[in-house]
Formats: sequence, structure tokens, C-alpha cells
Amino acid sequence: YAESHEQAVERILPLVGIEPEYLYQAQKYRSGDYAKEMRLALEKRAEIKAILDQYRTTPLEDDWFPISVFSNFTDKDTTTILEWDGEWQITYRDDENGKVETIDLRETSVAKLPWRIDWPMRWVYEGVDFEPAGKDHHSEGGSFDTSKHIVKVLGGEPPVSFQYDFLSIKGRGGKISSSTGEVISLADVLEVYTPEVTRYLFASTRPNTEFAISFDLDVLKIYEDYDTCERIYFGLQEANEKRTAREKRIFELSQVKEVPTEASYQIPFRHLCNLLQINSGDTDAVIAGLTDLLPSQEERLRERCVCAWNWISNYSPEDFRWVLRGSQEPLIELTESLVKGIVDLHAVVERLEEYDEKQLSEEIYAIAHRHEIAPPEFFKAAYLVLIGKERGPKLAGFIITCGKEKILPILGRYL
Repeated sequence: YAESHEQAVERILPLVGIEPEYLYQAQKYRSGDYAKEMRLALEKRAEIKAILDQYRTTPLEDDWFPISVFSNFTDKDTTTILEWDGEWQITYRDDENGKVETIDLRETSVAKLPWRIDWPMRWVYEGVDFEPAGKDHHSEGGSFDTSKHIVKVLGGEPPVSFQYDFLSIKGRGGKISSSTGEVISLADVLEVYTPEVTRYLFASTRPNTEFAISFDLDVLKIYEDYDTCERIYFGLQEANEKRTAREKRIFELSQVKEVPTEASYQIPFRHLCNLLQINSGDTDAVIAGLTDLLPSQEERLRERCVCAWNWISNYSPEDFRWVLRGSQEPLIELTESLVKGIVDLHAVVERLEEYDEKQLSEEIYAIAHRHEIAPPEFFKAAYLVLIGKERGPKLAGFIITCGKEKILPILGRYL
């Protein structure tokens, strides 16, 4: 079970530029690599017990051993160690069936050190000089507190460390925790965030600061913040010297491989989402409409389109999603004045190329006033006619983005 999850993580980590060397503890224990270290822990049993007891309300039993054994009879750790011969032999009893067996630490695959001893043992064995740890491990009496003393008993020194804080999932509360079932995988994150933006989430946040991985509307802001960072890096947006230095370093750390030599295509994430919804998720159609897109920018934009559409389809709030109404859908019931306003809007859209967004917005307000309609009421009617919802993207910009070819057939049904 654990191995299947390990393999899933190992397969996906290279996508975010992380390619570590893996050390499998189970394999090392089973192959006897830690036999000497387990024997040393047994030799230092009294000293280790004294350290652990300092952080316990109830002292460990006098017959406690700094080792755990999984029964060869049941494959469970419901065992009691009866005796250590002072060298390599451990005798234990299976508490479920009463059977007794003697094992050799150099040959057995069923013995291991408990976590609070295993961790400092591995610092010594692997020569670890730096290892951060979470808030729970660094809490008073936590495993780092005990390990930094036990490691000296085992002949080493504690590594340099710092505390990193918890992650939470926006909108669900609490820290990400496998024990409570509050989990998301890296694969889940990469559905919504490109690898660079995923790295940016961490690179732009101090390690000792709690932050949330968001799947709600904050996704828009996170992409906007990353794009700002990129613009500052390439000198497309001004910032003071201190912020420029910070943003440049964050941008470098956010890249999976080499730092790009040019900025990606600068399109606001919200606008990209609108384009995708206008084109029913068709990335090719969106790309075709961006006439100033450079060939060198296309791959990165396509990747972002995939993430944007995944977010729209699976995570965005219901009121963020919309679809242009089709010719077979029933007409919206409107008052006579609203119908006249829609007819006037149709006439304006026929000359859409004559307007920029500001001019079109002013004309929409003029139509409402001309027919003595409160602007909010007219906007509501226009949205209902176009997308079947009472609210939507900024109307003037939305109409221009959609284009007269898509808007006129919808408005024309009310002529």
C-alpha cells in the first residue's frame, strides 16, 4: 500500500523539477544494513531511555527495549522482547499466540528501531547535516527535541534544521494530514497549477509561514501574482530595487529547468478562462484568436490552458461558469422596454468594430437610459439573454471578446 503511493509520487516529482536519490528504509532494514546501529541502540539502552523519559509523563517500563520486532508468525508488531544476549541475538514472544523465537539482527528482516530512535540513527548513518522538519516535530518534546540528544548517544551531531509550517486546503480548513484524510496529491495540484506556478506557491512563501493551496477563486490571484513576478523579472513592470531582487530570485526558483529567455504570453488568467468558455474549452480556437502570440510562447500557454479548463470544469464556483446560449434554448421572458434595449444592443454589436471597451460600455449605459431602464436591470437582462445567468464577466469586454459572430445570433432571436 505504502509503496504504491511512493511510486506515484516518484513518477510525478520530475514534472516539478525534483529528482532526488531515494533511500528506502524498509529495504535497508530487511537487508541488515542497520544491524550495527540496532545493536548500538541496545548497548545505549539506558541512556536512550533516560532521554525519552525526560519528555514523558509516565516513564518507560524497566524492561523496555529500543527496538521493535514484527512477528515471523503473524507479520504483526504485537510482540514482547524477552531478552538480548548482549551481541546480536534477540528473543521475543508473539503476544497473540505465545510463540517464542530468537532472531539474529544481522540476518533478520523483522526488527527495526522506533521512530524517535530511527530518525537520529539515520542522521549518523547517512551523515545528514541539514534537515528541516514540520511544526509538530519541532514542538516542545517533539521528535526533534528527543532526537537531537539521542543522536549524540549514537555518536553523531544533530543537523542544522528549521521549522516549516503546515499547509492547508483553501475552503476545507485544517492542515493537510494523512491521518485525518485531509489530503491532496501533487497530481491534484498540477491539474490546476502549471509546474512553475506550483513551485511559485512554495518559493514565494516563507517556510515557517502557514499557507493554503487554493482551488477556489484565489486561483485567479495566484496566477496573477506569478505573472507579476515574471513581468518584474523581465523588466516589463517596474518595482523598487528591494522588491525587484526578491521577485527575480523567486522567479528563478519557480522554474522547473532553465530560466526562460523571454516572458510567457501575458494574458490575465481570468480573461483566459473567459476565452476558453467562449470556445467551449477548445485550446486551438483560443490560440488561433491570439494573433500576437509568438511561436516560442505557445507551448507554455497551451499548458496553462489545460490547467485553466481543468479548474473551470472541476473546481471553479458555479457562478463563475457559463455557456453562451444556443439557438434551441427558450427565449428569456423580458418586458417590452428590455426587448427594445436588446434590439438596440444588437444594432450596436453590428458595428462592433467601431467601439473600444470603454466606448461600448458607455453605449450600453446610454441604451438603458434611453429606454428608462435602470442600468443594473438592463445588465441583468443582457446576461440572461447571452449566458442564462444574472451576472457574468464585464459586459462590454465580454461582448468584444466573444465577437459579433457569436453575439449577434443570440441577440437576433429577440428582434
